[in-house]
Amino acid sequence: MIIVFDANVWYSQLGLQSPSAAAIRFFLRQRGAKVAIPEVVRLEVTRNLTSRLRQHIETIRAEYRQLLTAFGKLREIVLPTDGDVQARIEELFASLGVETIEIAFSLESARSSFLKTIEKQPPSKAKQQFKDGVLWADCLSLLRTDDVVLVTDDRAFYEDQTPSKGLARNLLEEASACPHPIRVLSTLSELLDAVREPVTVDADRLQQEFFSRFGESIFGILERSGFELGGRTRVRLIPFATDNPDILFVEFEMSFDCADVSGQGRTDCVLALKGDCSFDTRTAAYTDIRNFGEYLSFRAVDGTLTERRNHVLFVDPAVIGHRVITETTRFPLGEQ
Repeated sequence: MIIVFDANVWYSQLGLQSPSAAAIRFFLRQRGAKVAIPEVVRLEVTRNLTSRLRQHIETIRAEYRQLLTAFGKLREIVLPTDGDVQARIEELFASLGVETIEIAFSLESARSSFLKTIEKQPPSKAKQQFKDGVLWADCLSLLRTDDVVLVTDDRAFYEDQTPSKGLARNLLEEASACPHPIRVLSTLSELLDAVREPVTVDADRLQQEFFSRFGESIFGILERSGFELGGRTRVRLIPFATDNPDILFVEFEMSFDCADVSGQGRTDCVLALKGDCSFDTRTAAYTDIRNFGEYLSFRAVDGTLTERRNHVLFVDPAVIGHRVITETTRFPLGEQ
């Protein structure tokens, strides 16, 4: 399967760096799908995103000058340079984490698009949409080797410019002559529905890793309270896609029955654990495991409910100078 994103999708999703785009890149990686990047799309995205980022920087700079005038003295702000902007744009294409296919601008695609503008056929019926015609010709060339999914909200590709009616008739006829099928989707959510697959996190392995790291704390609260750990009764796992399609962020909760070994006859004892971690889908390794504390509840002989908890504190490291803020990309993939 080859996925082609129109320039409008790259642009609206900030170079496929949005949370929903991260989920799509994760599933594409798992399926072994490829992303094709036609040169006409790369050129348009590069130009528009560069202009947009420069505009953001200039807006911040102008507003900072206004604040400086008002306050007279402020900490200096550090903004990206033009070189930083150019490097980041190139990185967007290079850091998808999915195998890519570069499609150079060709005379064959240009000729096909130009003929459509002359004959006023979709996707160049309403106006001179030369780029759209080239993009379509590139998709047809990809159909010689594999199934293709084109994601675009450009209505020029659709019958009567209506996405619900599907691909324009003349484009459908052209595609039908190719050895592989093409599917055209108008939104990223439609693509996510098409490529989504069940995500399984090994709860037993996670429990083993969690106890290996925090066993002293977990068994400590049980020993101090006179209980012995029993079997797991409940587990709740929520995996999230991240900016790295090989890495999942996982939130989890686990509950265990416990037995009173103190001879006090206490009942209904439950140990609840909660934490999060990162999961590498390539190696099945759990890293950066955090424990949010152990919660123990039980009922005394007289029916009184007692609750005890170990609290875990996370302290941010001290920062000298300006703090560096890192964007965190997470998209929930469904509860397990």
